[in-house]
Amino acid sequence: MRWFGFMLLLLLTASVSAEQVVVQQDFVDLRSGPGRGYPVVQVALKHDTLVLLKQRTGWLKVQYRQQQLWLAATDLDYLYPTGSEQSLAALWQDNQTPARWQLGVAAGDFAGTSYYQLSASYLFSDVVALELSAGQGSGQLASNQQFLLQLGLSPWPHWRLSPYFALGGGVLLTRQRTVLVQTPERNSPLATMELGVNYPLSQRVQANVRYRRALISTERDINEETNTWLIGLRVAF
Repeated sequence: MRWFGFMLLLLLTASVSAEQVVVQQDFVDLRSGPGRGYPVVQVALKHDTLVLLKQRTGWLKVQYRQQQLWLAATDLDYLYPTGSEQSLAALWQDNQTPARWQLGVAAGDFAGTSYYQLSASYLFSDVVALELSAGQGSGQLASNQQFLLQLGLSPWPHWRLSPYFALGGGVLLTRQRTVLVQTPERNSPLATMELGVNYPLSQRVQANVRYRRALISTERDINEETNTWLIGLRVAF
């Protein structure tokens, strides 16, 4: 979500000096700890002043009337710097430079074998991304490499758990592991369909779980289907 990036910005600025903000909502709840499971111990009313101290995941630590309490990051739209006509969230969005590139690493299972993948993505927008990936699989009978280009769509990019799907294709290089007979490397084109879920860990880092279905064209004119499961991380820059 966009407020994850703003919270990281607050963390950096708060290390230099605390920032005072004014509540511009009827009220915001202040809790004893950073989570919904902690009780609401104070309610800051409209025009009350808070001092931002630090951030933890989806929560901000604030000082209010000599108490240090926690505010949900979803309330950032209701906090305005002293003398400003824009909320903190709006100010951050105005000054944000969107990250267009992502580097990723993932590990999982390809057709029953261990599989590792590196990827680079270019984000045309929050919804559309193009990913180039290279993967290495290793089994008892064969080793393989995949090189893929996929176009992905994230219909709801601001959800905490954001689903996406992708279509693409590439090539599968397979090398048989035989002792008696030296077999040539097999080069097979493939088409892919991928489904996944992204989960933001910070402004620039997200975890993901993905499932990929591939249709492989072979020299025997028989198409093979494979499944790949991956868990990975992406870093934006």
